[in-house]
Amino acid sequence: QFHLQMFANRFRFVLCVISFFSLASIASNQTIINFTFICMTKDQNDTITKADGSSRQRFDYSATEKSMILSSIGIGTTLATFPITHLFAKVGARHPFFLFGLLSCAVTALIPWAARTNFWLLLFFRFLQGIAYASDFTTIGKICVEWAPLREISFFIGFLTVFNFWSSVITNPLSAWFCENETFGWEWSFYAHALGGTIIFTIWWLVYRDDPREYPAVSEKELNRIHKCKSDDHKDAKKRDVPYWEIIKNKTILVCWISAFLEITSTILLITYAPIYFNKVLKFDVATTGILASVVSFSQLPIKCLFCITSDRLNCMSERRKMLFYNFFCFVLCGTFYAAIAVVPWREMVVVCFCLVSITSSANCGSFYKCASFVARQHAHFVISAIQFSKCISLFAAPVITAVLVADDEDTKGWNTIFLGFGAILILAHFAFWAVVTAEPAEFTKNRSEIDLDTNECNSTKMQM
Repeated sequence: QFHLQMFANRFRFVLCVISFFSLASIASNQTIINFTFICMTKDQNDTITKADGSSRQRFDYSATEKSMILSSIGIGTTLATFPITHLFAKVGARHPFFLFGLLSCAVTALIPWAARTNFWLLLFFRFLQGIAYASDFTTIGKICVEWAPLREISFFIGFLTVFNFWSSVITNPLSAWFCENETFGWEWSFYAHALGGTIIFTIWWLVYRDDPREYPAVSEKELNRIHKCKSDDHKDAKKRDVPYWEIIKNKTILVCWISAFLEITSTILLITYAPIYFNKVLKFDVATTGILASVVSFSQLPIKCLFCITSDRLNCMSERRKMLFYNFFCFVLCGTFYAAIAVVPWREMVVVCFCLVSITSSANCGSFYKCASFVARQHAHFVISAIQFSKCISLFAAPVITAVLVADDEDTKGWNTIFLGFGAILILAHFAFWAVVTAEPAEFTKNRSEIDLDTNECNSTKMQM
C-alpha cells in the first residue's frame, strides 16, 4: 500500500492522474488498429485465396470488413456497459477495473496473431476489447462521485473524459513509428501498448480505493473538502439504491444523454477516421498523417483545461448560464467548424477545422456533463456511465454511417455529406438543451434522505445556482 503523504490535501489529484492513464490505456488498445489499417496492407508476406480462386493481401480489408472490425468494439461495449455499471455499484471499481484492464492488455497483445489466423477470431478479440472498454465509463462516474468535491466536478469530468483524445496523441505517432520501422513492424504497436497498460493498471490497483475515508493518505482537511455540501447518501456508496426508472424519466437527464450521444458520435468519428481522411483524401504521407492526427487530438487539451477551470471557478454568472455558455461552444461553434470541413478549399485549412472541432467540443465538461452531474448528484455515476455509454453506440454508429455514405476511403462527396449533416445536427441540439438545462438536484436524489447540510456553510462555497 502506498502512503503518499507528500501529496497531503491533494491526493485526489494524484488518483485522478493515475486513473486517467488507466482509462487512456484501454482506449488506446482498441484504437491502435485505426492507424495500423494504413500500414498492414503493406505487409506482402501474407496472402489469402478468395472464393473465385484469386488471391489478395490478407489485411487489404474491404469497407464492410473494416466496419465489422470497428463495430465489434461497439457491440461488446453495448452489451457490457450496464452489467458492469451494476457490478461496480455493488463491489466498487478497484478490483473489477483492474481485471478489465488486464483483459484489455492481454487481448491487445493477441490481436496480431488473431489477424493472421482468422478474421472471425479477430472480431471476437475486438469484441472482448469492447467489453473492457465499457469499464472506463463506470469508472469515470465512480471517481467523480466518490472523489470529486462539488466545486471541482467540471475539472474531474473534463480531465477524465479527455482520455480518448490523449490515447490518440500517444497511439497514432507510436503506431506510425512502428509501422515505418523495419526492425519491429506494425505488430509491435500492439505489444508495446499491452505491456505499458499492464504496468499502469498494476499501479492503479495499488493506489486506488473506492472510498476516500479508507485511505490514510487522505487528510481530514481533504476529506472534508471532498464531502462538503454532499448528503449522507452521497458520501456512503454502500447504502445507495439507484432509482433507475426515476432517472430515466427525468427530461433533463434524457436531453443530456441525447446531447452526449450526438457530440460523442461526432468526435468519435473525427478521431477514428482522421488518419484515413488525411491519408486518402488529403493525400498526406503516413508519417505526416500520424503527426497531424495527434495534433488534432492534442489541440483541445490546453483549452479544455481552461474550460474546466473556468466552469468551476467563474462566479460572474449562475451555473445555468455557465452551462448554456459552454454548450454554445460545444454544439453551435463545434457544428459550424464541422460543416466548414466540407467547404474550405485548402487541405491545410481542413486540418485547422479538424483542430477547431476538437477544441470547441472540449467545452462539454461545462455543459451536459456538468448539468447531468448536478441533477443526479449521488447517482451521477450511473448518469455519467450512461453518457459514456453513448461512446459504445457511437463506435457502432460511426462505422455504419461511414459505410453507408462513403463508397470508399477517397469518396470526398460522401465525407462532405457526413460533415455537413453532423454540423447541422449539433447546432440544432443546442436549442433542445437550452429548453431543459438546470443546476438544481432532481427529486429522485432525495428519495432516501433529504440533504441535511449547514446552509450558511454551503452558501459561502456553493456554486451559484
